[in-house]
Amino acid sequence: MKKVFFFLILLIIAAGALLYFKPEYRNVLDRFSDKALPTAITHNKAYRWQDSHGQWQLSDSPPADGIKYEIVEYHKDTNVIPSDNLTGKK
Repeated sequence: MKKVFFFLILLIIAAGALLYFKPEYRNVLDRFSDKALPTAITHNKAYRWQDSHGQWQLSDSPPADGIKYEIVEYHKDTNVIPSDNLTGKK
């Protein structure tokens, strides 16, 4: 029984080392998890709308009643908050 347990631990360590040193295998694992897992786990939902000043707002909960909004779904690894450095806008 100890040999089986030792073998399993060694196998887990080897798999972790392989994923750490070979990032291309991590990408395959990520793509597989996106197909195998439900969308609710791999994707998030956000609500986007314009406020009274014309500024875009983004939240994980919908705005107050009467404000038109759209639902934006994005992958769990996506940065949804735009950076001023990237957009060039302030």
